[in-house]
Amino acid sequence: MNQQTSALRSGTDCTSLLAAWISSVDDGAISSRALEWARHAMLDWVAVAIAGASEPLVRILAAEYGEATGLPCTLLAGGGSARPLDAALINGSAGHALDFDDVSTKMFGHPTVPVAPAVMALAQFERASGRDLLRALVVGHEIESRVGSLVGPSHYEHGFHATGTVGTFGAAAACAHLKKLGASQTAHALGLAATQAAGLKCMFGTMAKPLHAGKAAMNGLMAVQLAARGFTANEHAIDCPQGFARTQAQQINPFPLSIDTRAGFAIEKTLFKYHASCYLTHSTIEAIRLLRLRHGIGLEDLDAMTIRVASNHRGVCDIDSPQTGLNVKFSIKHLATLALDGVNTAALDLYSTQTALDERIVRARRRVTLMFDEASERSDSVVTIRTCDGREFTADANVAIAANELDAQWQRLVDKARHIAEPVIGPARFKSLVTAIEQLDQSPSLQPLFEAIQ
Repeated sequence: MNQQTSALRSGTDCTSLLAAWISSVDDGAISSRALEWARHAMLDWVAVAIAGASEPLVRILAAEYGEATGLPCTLLAGGGSARPLDAALINGSAGHALDFDDVSTKMFGHPTVPVAPAVMALAQFERASGRDLLRALVVGHEIESRVGSLVGPSHYEHGFHATGTVGTFGAAAACAHLKKLGASQTAHALGLAATQAAGLKCMFGTMAKPLHAGKAAMNGLMAVQLAARGFTANEHAIDCPQGFARTQAQQINPFPLSIDTRAGFAIEKTLFKYHASCYLTHSTIEAIRLLRLRHGIGLEDLDAMTIRVASNHRGVCDIDSPQTGLNVKFSIKHLATLALDGVNTAALDLYSTQTALDERIVRARRRVTLMFDEASERSDSVVTIRTCDGREFTADANVAIAANELDAQWQRLVDKARHIAEPVIGPARFKSLVTAIEQLDQSPSLQPLFEAIQ
């Protein structure tokens, strides 16, 4: 019996199970540790979105759907205002424009960027508290993880961008929880999310990839707004015949009979990015950094390099000859040569057409061989470098391990945020932003946050 058949015969209606949990989980059920992780995720997303708000794709969306003043929801970094749905779209796209936002191996995508802009727009419109926002973010991450685990890697490998597809369920779940929908209305909201879930991996390296995140946020919020008014959908749409999982995954994994969070919440496994490129390139970058530190080698020493990664990197970050800055973010070979040259891969201005076409880097890139292993879910990278004088060095790295020391992680995220957001909003507002997010779970109002980011 294959896994899809097993899931079918288990009798689990995962849509109803998820809807019941979303509508019933209360404040006491969410641990203080999970709320702390939510603060970390919120700081990282806000900073990345502020830094991305001036990107051309975001300016286009803001020109089409935003206004200077007068609408109820705030656009980031002086972008004006918008209606809730449009704010979710614009801010969500801004948060993914730099591809510098967090990652989840359970959902096979970026968990915060579809959820945070949707719940932030709704929270501002509903005048919710900071704790309401954080709790909803935890709920959204949990549902993304559960749906992502259901469809597994086959969904992503088949060509779907899980940030856009699975992320739609996270946005809907978070907003349904914040709006306090009952189980039946939440099931309809999940059905509306299912029928809107979209995003294709062939869009990687283009403006359409960040649009996936914005549309997931927008569509998840829309699903909840409509369900709250009595709009109906199939209440079993995630796993029913011809539903989301059956149509968008070649293999469906068994779904648990209950939502058990005693071992921790999904948000506590969030992985943060410290290089402004596709996350699947990060293990390679880190392995090359180790080789530089251990052996004192640089690009001028390179005779040949071999990078061995899992097959799930294929079709994601294997652009062989990048022509634009966006392409560079998804070119593991180009990034490997930059890393060996000691370039700061966290610098936002690195990702430019000039970098893509740099003749020195292009010549070195031609000496890099990328090899794929069939262990499709492996996240590590093994890099071997042969130097011009005949020496050979190997190192491996794996960035897909969640942090344990949360104080250290917070400081690292503050440093990252300072580097990318403070130049946009200035030191005083940046300090207010960090303080506002630190105090979210104690704040009856989100106004301090919006004053810092607008």
